[in-house]
Amino acid sequence: MSSMQTPQAQSILVIGAGELGMPVLRNLARKAKDYQGTTISVLLRAATVESTDPAKQRDIFEIRELGIEIVPGDIVASTISGLATIFARFDTVIGCAGFSAGRNTPMKLAKAALEANLKRYFPWQFGVDFDVTGCGSPQDLFDAQIDVRDLLRAQDKRDWVVISTGMFTSFLFEPIFGVVDLEKNVVNALGSLDTEVTLTTPDDIGALTAEVVFAQPTIRNEIIYLAGDTDLRRGCRQAPERAWASAYESRMDN
Repeated sequence: MSSMQTPQAQSILVIGAGELGMPVLRNLARKAKDYQGTTISVLLRAATVESTDPAKQRDIFEIRELGIEIVPGDIVASTISGLATIFARFDTVIGCAGFSAGRNTPMKLAKAALEANLKRYFPWQFGVDFDVTGCGSPQDLFDAQIDVRDLLRAQDKRDWVVISTGMFTSFLFEPIFGVVDLEKNVVNALGSLDTEVTLTTPDDIGALTAEVVFAQPTIRNEIIYLAGDTDLRRGCRQAPERAWASAYESRMDN
């Protein structure tokens, strides 16, 4: 720990333990060891905890081995007030549930975070920079994310942090996306050969998210840009990307 850091205990809740949630939980648990009294919890549906699926069982076993508390809850079925009651136990809430929960869920979670007595809220904004995509894109989930940003920016009751990472690297290999066709050994350009994209792996996002959560001085009310492989998109703020990449590389070297 650097001399600039002041150990400060906090209670952290992560929503979801999927492709991104697990790397975030692993890295938060590792970092929390340097901050006495800090606790990590994860919000999961009862059906997930009780599932007999081997992959889910492995994740639940790992979560418990890491000393992470499992908090039962359903972000789709719960009301805003119900979620706010759960969130109120924690200083920091980090959304890692992804898009699968539906178009209306990001706003529900944001409103619950504002209603609860949180210190900071990290909404599910991992992915493309929605300020760049703008409103009215073919993907209506993007518009929902912009609405969340507008809501958080318009208030001063709760601190928030958005982490923008570009696309998950794994998404390129999803057949439905149509970019990498492993069966035909073909790669299709996104739009054209001049289209520029940023890609980051969930493992890197998890590691850097933990760095952001525990950074001193505390990061608040700011968008942090992270990148793994990138073509340095036009208009993208590169300084934060370089700063956090350097911090991550330095940590890994020690």
